[in-house]
Amino acid sequence: MKILIISGFLGSGKTTSVVKIGKYLKNRGYTIAVLVNDVADVGVDGQVINENGLESKEMPRGCICCTLKYALEGNIALIQAESDPDILIIEPTGVAFPDRIKEQIEKMDFGPEVTMGPIISLIDGSKFGQIMEHSEYAATKQMENADLIVINKRDLMEQAEISAVQNAIRNINLDADIFSLSFKDKDLAFMEFMSVVESRLGMEVQASSAVKEGDSDCPDNMCAANDDHFDHFNVSSYADTYHIEHTIDTDTAITAATSIMKDLKNMVLALNPKFLGHLKIFLHTEFIALRISVTSYLDNPEVEVIDTDISDHGEFTVFAAVTDVPRDNLAEIVKRSVMGNSCQLGISI
Repeated sequence: MKILIISGFLGSGKTTSVVKIGKYLKNRGYTIAVLVNDVADVGVDGQVINENGLESKEMPRGCICCTLKYALEGNIALIQAESDPDILIIEPTGVAFPDRIKEQIEKMDFGPEVTMGPIISLIDGSKFGQIMEHSEYAATKQMENADLIVINKRDLMEQAEISAVQNAIRNINLDADIFSLSFKDKDLAFMEFMSVVESRLGMEVQASSAVKEGDSDCPDNMCAANDDHFDHFNVSSYADTYHIEHTIDTDTAITAATSIMKDLKNMVLALNPKFLGHLKIFLHTEFIALRISVTSYLDNPEVEVIDTDISDHGEFTVFAAVTDVPRDNLAEIVKRSVMGNSCQLGISI
């Protein structure tokens, strides 16, 4: 079993990339499992991944490079025992450091059958300047030990911007392969990227430098963060799930969920006019599944509709993880956004 870590700051496009990469590798004949880590109590990404035909397990409420490292070991062991896939894709939180996750896994006794593939780090190229302005140290940490770095959302950038971001990343990491693409598109850039990923997964993995006895698993006091507030990005998070009491059609679902997202964004903007992070809504009914997301103050809600064969009335999950807004405020914002629009959905609160 090869382990592939796909990291990146909140809103960089990790879940979209996990689905795209996972489906590609599955179609190539590999068996795939996905382990998803969310910072909030309730996860959204695992639901989206499952709806796209990939098997996933979720690890909510914390970060696997620090507070959930023992749960990480247990979940990898469980996946190995239950299905032993060819490739396990790990999607950590947007505030995790992938090299720390790799170090943890390499110290776990899974035997020679479990080896590490490359670390992939995503960066939203269209927001590179804002991310580096707000969280340069932490964003740099995510990229500096990656093997493959993807400048994602190329479709939102001019060529001059792409070149400038490439040069900035090369100054951070001299050795990584750097790609620019949009994971929404299955084009030549994606195929070239996947050719490299597949090649790296097929390489014999050399044992990395051993962590010296007594070394901290999370240097620079990175483990000082608690479960839902991460000081190195100053990100807080909150999520909740609601039951949908009656059948609704696709247009009603999209309209109501979009209205909730707009209210959610506006309330966050009132507290932090230049927030970064991720606001996500995942809704599924007996007819459809849809995800709506916003990744910064600059974005409008983006809707993705997913085919589904779920037979129950469904659920509705709201997730917020943003910079410089206290968790208590986020909790109140989520509840007010949902309550203000709940009549359209028939949500039980």
